[in-house]
Amino acid sequence: MEDKYQNYLKIYLILIVIFSTIWLYIKHQVGNDSTISEWIINYQGGFTRRGLPGEIAFQIATFFDVKLRSIILIMQIFFYSLYIYLIYQYFKNIKINAIILFTIFTPIFLIYHIAEVEVLARKEIFLFIGYIWFYTIANPKNDLSKSILWILFILPIVSILYEPTIFYYSFFAATIIIRMHNKKLTKIVSTIFVIFLPSLAISWFSAFSLITPEGFDMMVKSLSENFGEVCYMSCGLMATKREPLVHIMDTINVLTSKDYSIYAYLFRYSMIMIVGFFPLILLILNASLKNPILTFSKISIPFILLNIAVPIHWLMFVDWGRAVNITYVSSVLFFFFLYKNKFIDVNFKNIEFNVNKTLDFIVNKTFIKSKKKLIIFIFIIFAFGWSPPTLLSADVNSFPGYRIPYKTIKFLFF
Repeated sequence: MEDKYQNYLKIYLILIVIFSTIWLYIKHQVGNDSTISEWIINYQGGFTRRGLPGEIAFQIATFFDVKLRSIILIMQIFFYSLYIYLIYQYFKNIKINAIILFTIFTPIFLIYHIAEVEVLARKEIFLFIGYIWFYTIANPKNDLSKSILWILFILPIVSILYEPTIFYYSFFAATIIIRMHNKKLTKIVSTIFVIFLPSLAISWFSAFSLITPEGFDMMVKSLSENFGEVCYMSCGLMATKREPLVHIMDTINVLTSKDYSIYAYLFRYSMIMIVGFFPLILLILNASLKNPILTFSKISIPFILLNIAVPIHWLMFVDWGRAVNITYVSSVLFFFFLYKNKFIDVNFKNIEFNVNKTLDFIVNKTFIKSKKKLIIFIFIIFAFGWSPPTLLSADVNSFPGYRIPYKTIKFLFF
């Protein structure tokens, strides 16, 4: 059974790489593509947040005298394919059962980026790659010093590439705390404080060291003169919505744009979170730490605490579909780090009992009389029947499992 599920996962990931590559190619020549607009931000006018990849692309394109968009396309395909490959490596040795399969196939995880192609290969990809890299190093078989060195020297780089990483430092810190569970509390606290100082300083600098109006004009001019590119959307926001408070006020304005809109939007995203997170929630509620940390033996409350700063990040941009995805990736990768390395026990028998009880009830009350057919039906609807929108104000999308191949074929051949 596990081999069959692993094959499903392998096929799924291969298809995601194929579709993502096709759409990155289609998108890279679109004049107003949001993904490209974020990657053309550079340091030609001075340091600015999220400018490092764009500066590297700028220098490579200048050196080889090729189009900037071509270099960005190669970089995007490389990093996104690397992410999917690392996902496969991360999950391939896990004994996958039905509930874990639902956890991986949820539409707020991997398929989201090709269901909403405007978010494909955005800068949070560096945070996702960083998670997997760090969790691999944090394996209990490795010395703790390797994890500490990663926090000291690599996390600051991740924070330069994507400065909202600061809202997710809790997951890295929790990993160190778990690795140090048998140490004195004072040593744990002092270690956490010292090793995160460089990343905190870098994140603060990245967020508040804003490009000057003159520097912005220089960046715009360099893009135009060297590559005929226009600084638009994410790049253009460097001149207007620069301070974090401006972003927060913009999100609040969208939330309150219409009468009762805040209630509609919060309800919609609450339902998206509940449904999309549901398989992972089941796992979390039925998991317990083998070595309790402080007063915690169950992991449900620690997971809430780990996400304590995430709502602040949500308020800083209106792409709440991306926010859902980032929140889920952070939680699911951390959970499986705990599970893979035997830091937790999961009561799969209890999950199976409750799920079977629910399925039996549905079978008895509906026209579907086969439990196997019911599971397949639920899986198809859950995994491929919907996906979260990108924008806060947009409606939930329907049937990405159909629309993704349909749109791809349409663009390629018609």
